[in-house]
Amino acid sequence: MSDYTRLRTPFTNMSFTPDVPSNALGPNEYNSGQNVEADVRGIKKIFGEEEILTAIPADPIFMEGGYRTETQWVYIVATRNASNQGKWYMLTTAGISNITPGVGANPAVFLPGYTADLNITTSWVGGVFFANDTLTNPMYFLPTSNEMAVTPDVAWNYDVGVTSTTAGFVRSYCSPNVGNILIAGNLTKVSGGIQSNFPTTVRWSQSFANTGIPNTWEPTLSNIANEQEVPVRGPLIDGFFLGGNFYVCSYWDTVVFSPINYQNSTAPVFGLRLLNQGRGLLNNNCWSATDSNVYGVDARDIWVFDGNSFQPLGNQKVKNYFYNNLSATYSDRIFMVNNTQKNQIEIYYPDLTSTGYCNKMLSWRYDLQVWNAPKDIANACMGTEGPQFISGGFKLASRVVTYARGGVTGQKLIQTNIGNSFINSAPIPALFERNNVVLQSDKGPIPYSSKVYTHRLLPEISGTGSINIAVGGANSTAQTPIYGQSGITNIDTNSPWVTTQQNAVRTVSVKVETNDATNTWNLTALNWQATIVEDAF
Repeated sequence: MSDYTRLRTPFTNMSFTPDVPSNALGPNEYNSGQNVEADVRGIKKIFGEEEILTAIPADPIFMEGGYRTETQWVYIVATRNASNQGKWYMLTTAGISNITPGVGANPAVFLPGYTADLNITTSWVGGVFFANDTLTNPMYFLPTSNEMAVTPDVAWNYDVGVTSTTAGFVRSYCSPNVGNILIAGNLTKVSGGIQSNFPTTVRWSQSFANTGIPNTWEPTLSNIANEQEVPVRGPLIDGFFLGGNFYVCSYWDTVVFSPINYQNSTAPVFGLRLLNQGRGLLNNNCWSATDSNVYGVDARDIWVFDGNSFQPLGNQKVKNYFYNNLSATYSDRIFMVNNTQKNQIEIYYPDLTSTGYCNKMLSWRYDLQVWNAPKDIANACMGTEGPQFISGGFKLASRVVTYARGGVTGQKLIQTNIGNSFINSAPIPALFERNNVVLQSDKGPIPYSSKVYTHRLLPEISGTGSINIAVGGANSTAQTPIYGQSGITNIDTNSPWVTTQQNAVRTVSVKVETNDATNTWNLTALNWQATIVEDAF
């Protein structure tokens, strides 16, 4: 034992970096993983998921959550059936209710054209919920109402001779100069039976109170509503606010609405200008805001925007991995959520095995500035952050991300970061792998010219149960590592080591795996008992 060289590999702020060859990874990077995440001092198995609230009697295609009153949190879900007939439901701790527009007069009412790929955008203004399904006038749901309502034509469809107007997106914006307004973009109008698309046209509504809705969207000499084109390439996709400004994105470009000091109804309300050529959004809902930044996905990269400039986040890290594994067929299903409990932006996406919904999630820890390996997702159509549901009620002092499963009927919402198993007590397959491990001795890193024979591996780990560890190696950085037999060690044990089975190698690789529904672990470092057998220092 005394002749062994003692080596240690710490796992501090570990970042998933599959785009970089393993021989070029830094000490705080790894190249392969599944259902694991970084912690301040280690790498750990993710927490599990559970079903909550009442089963939804149709196939969800969208969901959102918010406070309907100061104390009542609700989830609102858009659904479809096999005939593409749409209905909206509200879920509370008391149960589920049908809130489809017109349901009070006709309990069997439905909205036609609700396909699985329908683009829906929503906003909350106070306790008022606004929704746009791109098929009809924007809808709203007042706190005092039992069902949603469609904006009247007299308020929305104001153009002379136009019988129908729809928008690609509708978002709320609390402007510093005029207050709450709604902004819609990518308009389609029908006149004389002819449909015309105005892909770069936006309109905004009259201002309204937190408890109300816009009285009109029609521009007049006595209000602030307006309609105009914006200088972007390609159709407008979505919009978001940051600070005091509102930003509208096409596939290629971004424009900014800058409030102008509002003096009278004949003066302009906003200054509009092209902010960036080349940065936009891949589809609606694939952006999310934090306290000071907005994160998004376009065809170039995953980006972060601070109100002044766009910066790439995935380049030289996860960009190639993400786009190479993104389903080209279902890429319009991507959505993002800000998980404030874990200080991370979560990108839900369909990979190459997806059957139509988001089955993976890639996350960026913005506090640690690291990427986490993909997490398995149960075919999410949309998700949002909300209070934790526990013991029959919402715990307002704790937040989690909740998502709806697409493609299934009669299922419940799924609450994440709970327990140690996936839904229905399914095991979580967790994997952490690092090739070309940097081995640190008291004299510094072991040089590439040396060969190392590892005898034992001692993980510094906390948690419950046991873990499987396999050690492998190769004689060059490009050579595929050959792994020995996996060893098993209990986490709470008097013998916290695994005996390795390998020959002397120039580069060392390691896998740490579990596949159970009951245990958890957090790995902070690996200690190696090794012999340097060639060209040592």
